[in-house]
Amino acid sequence: MADPHPPRVTPEYLELLAENLDRRIERLEQLADAARLRVTLYPAPEPPPARRRRFSRQYPGGRPNPWRTMRLRRRRQP
Repeated sequence: MADPHPPRVTPEYLELLAENLDRRIERLEQLADAARLRVTLYPAPEPPPARRRRFSRQYPGGRPNPWRTMRLRRRRQP
């Protein structure tokens, strides 16, 4: 069941919240500075250029195409 009396906010509680908030903001600023420094010192490497895909004699799943290989074998024999 819900409490019929809302909690009272005392000045001491507000001061405690303000101190905690100040500490958290300082920590976030430190983390942001560290992240900026890391990006400056260690830039991300450039990705390699995209390669053109060559056509293969296989189905997309990797299974060889038996009809094509049979035709090629017949042509090479005579």
